[in-house]
Amino acid sequence: MRRLHSKALLYSGVNLDDLTILEENVVLFYGVNISESTVGRSTYIQAGTYCHNVKIGPFCSIASRVVIGLANHPIDYISTSPVFYDNSQPLPHFLTNRVMRNVQLPCTEIGADVWIGDGAKIMSGVTIGVGAVIAAGAVVTKDVLPYAVVGGVPAKLIRKRFDEHLIASLLSSRWWDMSDIELKKYEPLFANPQDFLNALGSL
Repeated sequence: MRRLHSKALLYSGVNLDDLTILEENVVLFYGVNISESTVGRSTYIQAGTYCHNVKIGPFCSIASRVVIGLANHPIDYISTSPVFYDNSQPLPHFLTNRVMRNVQLPCTEIGADVWIGDGAKIMSGVTIGVGAVIAAGAVVTKDVLPYAVVGGVPAKLIRKRFDEHLIASLLSSRWWDMSDIELKKYEPLFANPQDFLNALGSL
């Protein structure tokens, strides 16, 4: 079952809070859960993914079972158990009156055209650069540079998608801000980044 929400397409079982903003042509598949976030135009998010306090750019491809905006247990306390620091958790017994959730987690930022593979996990406050690729199952604990391919636990650089000159030119072009009319005009050149940038006069 599918339904329209503003300018987005939502499948059944999607949960959104009132603070989440969806831009045009966003697609959210079954069971996606998003809170306090913004999802950029033409981004899709596959089934069972969870996002909290995330700014997601346009044209992102996010696979199933991804978690973005993970919080850490405090490891400088004597215990990591929330019974000692957060009585808002769904537990039957607490030894504190404090609520850790009153502390806002830092925003996680996902740049334009990022591809995040199945089951990846991204900690809160991390920035993923434009055009980056996050491998399936990766655990991202640090910022990822634009057009980097990372994977592993914790995620490490595997390679860059392009050379540094081409990356700089693509970033300068800001093609993801173009209108759909402009993008349709240049789409035949997307398979060759240098031809695309030459046509734009950006290389």
